[in-house]
Amino acid sequence: MIVLYGAQAAFGLPQVSPYVSKTEIQLKMAGLAYEARDAMPEESPKGQIPFIDDGEVRVADSTFIRMHLERTYGVDFDEG
Repeated sequence: MIVLYGAQAAFGLPQVSPYVSKTEIQLKMAGLAYEARDAMPEESPKGQIPFIDDGEVRVADSTFIRMHLERTYGVDFDEG
């Protein structure tokens, strides 16, 4: 199962980071099972959130996460 690491809820939003929100929406669009966990940016390989653990692979940055999901799971987020 994919683990998505991001920020906490704040300001009435379920996720304070727009980049984490974008990645979470992409995971939902792809129909992939995932677990969301809070994390500090310092825990990430790039020092920023979001990042994911997908098995033994850790991917940081929402753009690289998208590329990983498309390549690994055959998802095309640009498909009509």
